[in-house]
Amino acid sequence: MRAVALLVILCWLPTSVGAGEAHPLLATHSFGLSLSTGMNNELFTLFEIKEFEGRVIGTTPLTRTTFMLQAGGGTPSKANPTGENLFAKYNIPLCLPRKYPEDKRVLPDCEVFDVLWKLRYWEYPYKQREGQHPGKGWAEKREAPSERQLLLLTDYGIMHLNGMATGENVFRLLHDVCDSAWVDNYRKGY
Repeated sequence: MRAVALLVILCWLPTSVGAGEAHPLLATHSFGLSLSTGMNNELFTLFEIKEFEGRVIGTTPLTRTTFMLQAGGGTPSKANPTGENLFAKYNIPLCLPRKYPEDKRVLPDCEVFDVLWKLRYWEYPYKQREGQHPGKGWAEKREAPSERQLLLLTDYGIMHLNGMATGENVFRLLHDVCDSAWVDNYRKGY
């Protein structure tokens, strides 16, 4: 009986998968980003996600530094197995080193993460020390983006306030947050 079951399973599996193609029965890994508060009191959360048939089946939170190293191709990652600098690929200027861009060992500050809170909040939500002021947020409402702004975020796969952008959408969002015209549209609308 076991031999018959094994034979049926083997016949059901595709016989060949081309070079570079993902096996249809295997989960894939990519990066994720949520605007929910995460590790180390960051006002966002970064993930390595595991997807199967278009559904997230697992998440592993990443620190900002770990994400930058993996997405920049500086350390091995299941979400970036080729070690490509995804910040360069998606042209995220606030995450590119200003010197020696071909050197993956140079870790830029990646200042784009310092402004992500502005997508969700009208003003910085944590109490600041005297004299500190991170500026105003971009949200139209005090505690959250407006319905119009949430609609803009759906373009990146963030379907609700605690939703998550995944894969290429993470880097598209990081790129667009660096674009003053996109920010102006997000803040005010046209």
